[in-house]
Amino acid sequence: MFRARYLLNRTPFNVAPRSCRHSCAPFTPLELPLQSKFRWSYLWYGTVLSLGVVTGLGARHFAAPLGLTESGSQDDIRILQSLDTDIDKLDIVRKLRKQSYSVHTDVPLSSAAGLEAPKVWQEIALGKSGMEKGGLLDSMSGTRGLGVQRAFYNPETREMVAVVWIGGGLAGWPGVAHGGAIATIFDEVMARMVRGPNGNIEEVHRPSSLKVTYAKPTYSLDFYVLRATFARPTPPQTEHVPEPEAEPTKTWLSWLSSQKDMTKKSEPGQMIEIIGTLENVKGDLCVRAKGTFAAPALVG
Repeated sequence: MFRARYLLNRTPFNVAPRSCRHSCAPFTPLELPLQSKFRWSYLWYGTVLSLGVVTGLGARHFAAPLGLTESGSQDDIRILQSLDTDIDKLDIVRKLRKQSYSVHTDVPLSSAAGLEAPKVWQEIALGKSGMEKGGLLDSMSGTRGLGVQRAFYNPETREMVAVVWIGGGLAGWPGVAHGGAIATIFDEVMARMVRGPNGNIEEVHRPSSLKVTYAKPTYSLDFYVLRATFARPTPPQTEHVPEPEAEPTKTWLSWLSSQKDMTKKSEPGQMIEIIGTLENVKGDLCVRAKGTFAAPALVG
């Protein structure tokens, strides 16, 4: 009884609180050494660089055109023969050939089914004849360049229609023809128009300025139709007959034509303009061009 009363009246045991410096202290993350930071940054940059290189090489592999044959090789010759057959089957070529004279003679080509259509066109060879050897079109020959062409010239209206093949080697962007290559084609065709169907093309026959407007992309590895005609001056056959001069100052050679009268000079500042278009075989307009020439260039 006494022991139970003693335990009830006993002062409770209190434990003095102790401060825990280690457990209550704020947590601070351990900082990595400076050398370790550099290692992680190098690893990150290397990973990004490797990923970019792999992506670029993969895109180049899938976006690049098929392998192009070397000009003059056996594969190139076989493909050119196939392209010759394909270009001769085009409607524009077959139609103009029915209205064309032969390349080597003045005798008109016979038309199909005995129907004689008017022969107003003359088929000429661009980049294949000896007079064009070493020209711009000759240096761009082969299936990777301007492999095959068919050109027709109308001496009455001085109009040119050319069907050209644009190969994969003329692409500036994968599958799209380079603008400089297209301008070169216009330059060569217009120079031939100024010079005429025969004769050597010299520097004077080149345009002094050439303005090219690209309406839509021109894709490589396809046939295109180039049309060009004189815009100024108009061809002699379509010009109006000038009225007689009222002044009695005409020379005794005035009855001669301007091509035969050597005393007649071109007016200072007179320019010649040729306008042209490039279309695909479906007739969609791709490129417009305008070439400006000096008056002495018109000798053909």
